[in-house]
Amino acid sequence: MRALTLLYPPECMVCRQKIEEEQHGLCPDCRSRLEGQMRALYCPAPQNTDGLVCAAPYQGRFRRAVLDYKFNHRYAYGRPLAELAAQAWELHRMPQPELVTCVPISLTHAHGRGFNQSKELAACIAAQWEIPFSETLRRRVFARRQSELHAEERWRNAQRTFFPRSWADVNGKTVLLVDDIVTTGATVSSCAGILREMGAVRVWALAVAKTVQL
Repeated sequence: MRALTLLYPPECMVCRQKIEEEQHGLCPDCRSRLEGQMRALYCPAPQNTDGLVCAAPYQGRFRRAVLDYKFNHRYAYGRPLAELAAQAWELHRMPQPELVTCVPISLTHAHGRGFNQSKELAACIAAQWEIPFSETLRRRVFARRQSELHAEERWRNAQRTFFPRSWADVNGKTVLLVDDIVTTGATVSSCAGILREMGAVRVWALAVAKTVQL
């Protein structure tokens, strides 16, 4: 097996049709559709951030692909999802950060999933841009999952969930905060606020998917 098959799935992660390795996890039709959505998707900036960019709406088959990556061990989806997010960032002509970081998950959740999906996405984006990646935040062990809560509860929960790592250094830096899915923006807002308290001069946010209110 060639090494590239370990990096990219041998099928389109959205429609599941067989594809060539050099198509990077997406068939031409699905890539074209996602790029159209990428151009049209509006993402208001959550509080404490300088702006938010998301690759695609969290719906339909793309939603299933994100969930399969996150919960069903489709680890090969990580690289094409990260590349989509980076493409969205570049499409909107956003500034390149000095440091990439991620929304943390608890050790319990990481153990259950086998990995931190946002960390893997952020590290892949940082490697693509050849800039540093660092885990700067922690999540309290017994914090409730945001996906279990209503909008108002998400904001309260996020405010008491995250805290800085003692050795993290973001002072004077422009930081890009990466998450997999943004819904209300509460998680991103809370994390961005902490990064600012730690000395970050600007905090931008980037996500793979944005929940769209119907």
